[in-house]
Order: sequence, then structure tokens, then C-alpha cells
Amino acid sequence: MICATQAQATSHAVPRRRTIRPARAVCRLTIAINDRDYQVHLNPAEASAARKAYRLSKADGTAYDVAQHLSPPRGWRGPKGSGEGLDHPHPGPPPARGRVYHTCDCPDFIFHRDGIDPEGCKHIKALVAYGLLDPTE
Repeated sequence: MICATQAQATSHAVPRRRTIRPARAVCRLTIAINDRDYQVHLNPAEASAARKAYRLSKADGTAYDVAQHLSPPRGWRGPKGSGEGLDHPHPGPPPARGRVYHTCDCPDFIFHRDGIDPEGCKHIKALVAYGLLDPTE
């Protein structure tokens, strides 16, 4: 049997203060490109080198670095016949304001898309589609 003093003591007890730890979020971003999963990692970009930079990694260890630049990157060839980039003997006009340039170190971009296809390789197209990179135009 509980006496009145015990009941009063328990009803007026000060609640114990709970310590709340800082929120912690462990997350991973995976995108699928043509039925292949890629882990997306943010690559710290130097302000002079790239505005945004990501590393896409496949499960087999293959990784590609994709970046967005506000000015043509070193060695940029420019679209054929445009008069821009290294295929023109004289420097062309300054880049259009607001224009972005994308690069990827995958073989498809290096050998087939760089300076030819302004939309870039599948890695660039996927990051633009997901909103991680800005569109070129």
C-alpha cells in the first residue's frame, strides 16, 4: 500500500532532463545511368579550376571525374568550326556570359564528345538531368 507522502513525492518529482546529441546524417547518393549504378561523391573544387565537381564511382572501382567550369578549361578545343578553342589560331571572343563548360575524364568524352557534342557524355547528361550540374545553354 502506498501512503500519501509517497504518492505526493512521486507526483511532484522533477523530470530528468534528457541530453540531446547533435543530429547526425550518414547518407549516400547513387544514380543509375543506363542500368549501371554510380556512387556520387562531391569533389572539392578549387575556385579557379571548377565551379562544381563530382566523382562518379562504379562498383568495380572505375571512377570518372565530372566538372562544371565558367570559362573554357585549359586545352578546351571548342566546337569544330566555331573559331573557339585550340582549333583556331587566334583567341576567339571571350566566353558568353552565363555559359558553362563541362568536362569528364571518361574515354567517350575525351575521344568523341569534347568540343563536338555540347551536351557531353552520358555522365554529364545524367548530372545535368538530376540538377547537379547546370545545363550548357
